[in-house]
Amino acid sequence: MEPWYQQYRTLSEDKDWPDALHESAAEAGAEDLRAQLRQRQGLSWRLTLSLAGVMLAAVAIAMAGLYWAARKTDESAIRFERGLLRNLLDAEKERAAKEIENFAVSDTTYRNVHMTFDKDWVEGRIGERLATVTHDSIVAVVKANGTPRHITTTGSYTTETLNNQHVSASLDRMLSAVAETYWRTIKSTSDGTTYFVHDYGSHLQPTHATAFDSIGGKPVVVTVVAVLPGGEDTALIEGPPSMVVHVRSLEGPGIGRLGNVNRLQDLRFEASQRLERLPPNTLPLYNGASQLIGYLTWTPKRHGTSMLDEASPMMVLAMLVLTILAAGVLRHTHVTTVRLAYSEALARHRALHDDLSQLPNRVLFSRRLSEALESLGTPPAMVGVIYVDLDYFKEVNDTLGHHAGDALIKEVASRLLSSVAPGDVVSRISGDEFSLLICGRTDQSAIIDVCRHIEVAISEPFEIDDQQLHSSCSMGLVITCGEEISPAELLRRADIALYRAKEEGRGRYILYQESMSDEIRLSQKMERELRVALEEGQFELVYQPQVSADGRTTNGVEALIRWRHPEQGLLAPDTFMPIVERSDLIWQVGAWVIRTACRDGRQWPELSLAVNVSPNQIRHPDFAEVLQQILKEENFDPRRLEIEITESVVMDHLDSAVRIFDSLHGIGVSIALDDFGTGFSSLSYLRRFAFDKFKIDRAFITAVETEPESAAIVHTLIALADALGMKVTAEGIETKGQHRFLHDSGCDQLQGYLFSPPVPANEITVRLKAEEMERAAQGTGLENTHPHQPVKRLAVEGRQAT
Repeated sequence: MEPWYQQYRTLSEDKDWPDALHESAAEAGAEDLRAQLRQRQGLSWRLTLSLAGVMLAAVAIAMAGLYWAARKTDESAIRFERGLLRNLLDAEKERAAKEIENFAVSDTTYRNVHMTFDKDWVEGRIGERLATVTHDSIVAVVKANGTPRHITTTGSYTTETLNNQHVSASLDRMLSAVAETYWRTIKSTSDGTTYFVHDYGSHLQPTHATAFDSIGGKPVVVTVVAVLPGGEDTALIEGPPSMVVHVRSLEGPGIGRLGNVNRLQDLRFEASQRLERLPPNTLPLYNGASQLIGYLTWTPKRHGTSMLDEASPMMVLAMLVLTILAAGVLRHTHVTTVRLAYSEALARHRALHDDLSQLPNRVLFSRRLSEALESLGTPPAMVGVIYVDLDYFKEVNDTLGHHAGDALIKEVASRLLSSVAPGDVVSRISGDEFSLLICGRTDQSAIIDVCRHIEVAISEPFEIDDQQLHSSCSMGLVITCGEEISPAELLRRADIALYRAKEEGRGRYILYQESMSDEIRLSQKMERELRVALEEGQFELVYQPQVSADGRTTNGVEALIRWRHPEQGLLAPDTFMPIVERSDLIWQVGAWVIRTACRDGRQWPELSLAVNVSPNQIRHPDFAEVLQQILKEENFDPRRLEIEITESVVMDHLDSAVRIFDSLHGIGVSIALDDFGTGFSSLSYLRRFAFDKFKIDRAFITAVETEPESAAIVHTLIALADALGMKVTAEGIETKGQHRFLHDSGCDQLQGYLFSPPVPANEITVRLKAEEMERAAQGTGLENTHPHQPVKRLAVEGRQAT
């Protein structure tokens, strides 16, 4: 079908529109016909004169609007050039830092500069090489306090140049900043040896500082880089690092290169004092001490003014065309037809494009994908499909509002378009999900590179509502090379790969593999079996006792779920709970666990009851309300219930975690942090959130008898809990030696196979009766021997997720 503008031209050339008028004239008499013609002629003149007046007013308004637009265009162009120049200066500083870092960060440099200062090596390998970068430059190796150890100069610069008033103040602050960064990037081992920790997540190493300055009224770039080893296994010498200082001139070719990169005309540096009114085509420069050193100025491009000069003759010509346009009023039927054609084209566009981002929608993307697959030749021609999903987009809508989410979608769409080639297709298929069609590649790595470009583009901060937002994305990638495959299957595979990327932690891309489909099918089969298990009551609860520090008294139990599979027997939770958590079953299974545990726990009124709750379950908005309803229906005291959670509950949703904790404390239940010590920022969570207890992970308990470091960690964690007024439970105790250590360290509560494996509810009742009889037999006296014999470990337990 031809485009709408072609239809417009076709309709304009259509001569059939007066047919209705000719037919009416044939049917009427001569006088009537003449009367109609006169009437229409008078109407035509009136319409023509009216239209001419309207057009005159329109031309005047258009000229005023054109002048306003030209001025705004000039202002916008200058702002754009200022932004380009700012980015260019940042890139220049980054380039300078990277250039010096190649000389300063290596094991060889560290030995010859910092460990033992080799003057000849420094002169030949650092001084002479860096000093040739520009005509005027200074290369100095200094101590952390600024005392020079070696200086190489070229051109008009001398050793005294470093004593320049501006340079000296700026350099002192830069040296201090690099020294402070250095102390934050080293670590010490237990024997006191210090090592440098590289930051490979950043584009540059963190131990550098770069700034502009002025020497003799001419701009320079000053770079300070700490001398560090290139590997993490090189021990550092105690004390502050040596540093390489590089000062190079930007005058002449340097400034010219900066201007040529972004086509800034006549870019120059002026060492002026502070101006009261800063011209729009001027950018101030500051040194490392935040002192003004001068301004960069250039001759701006005035596209708006040029446009106005070119458009003025056209406005005069428009006045001459008014008479001709007046005749066009008689073709109002034709104009109406054209408008209808335009409306039809607009409707077709909206049917195939997303209104918010203006990207192709799912329908058009599927069409383009089908065309690409049909035209796909023999290998090595390839077609790639990338599913892109923004991470935590919902939090943007919830915290900043949907208008911020819409703005973010538009920015993401723009960055995705800039990350692909002209022949590729970028589509928005749902809220925060995009799909990309990559064509015309003959190398798989070229398609994978698109994912890397997208990662970099999305990682850059977004400016939304005058604030910066940082985001990331998960991507699923599938590549086909001449195989017979339907578009639907290709999209399904991309969706599977995207799901795997989210499952593995988000913020990454995953290339589809055939094994993923097999895993999905097995997961779907088990999910169906789990639904049947929930309906038929195949789940069971077992309880592992939690005993006092002396091991004699059971004062709590932890509820653990098991699945009595009709074919595979009794299954531990690690075999099926990950699938439960990924599906909607987690809400139903989790509620069943809490209700069943409370029902069993009523027969042990003296015990606390611990129940593990998954992150997806506790984040449900109705969790606290449902929990309170279960406690009420089962007549269970909330103060006896202990909800165990992992750090993932608070790691990604800090604000919502605070609300969740407040609601749970309002009910009266206590909150325990499970597997403490294995997370990323456990201490910060203890400080911010009101936990009642934390559990020391079995990984530390297992090693307390053989590894002094683990013993020290456990001892410290128990002391930390005591200082914070929290209780602490050690889990995974299997030997008497571990028991003695924890008892002597002051641990509140113990749990492990040494005391009992997880057992059915009736065995907990038997255990409590046995303890009661033993206490009655012993009176009030306490023995030092353990009342229970160690139990042989029956199976390796996976962590209970619910």
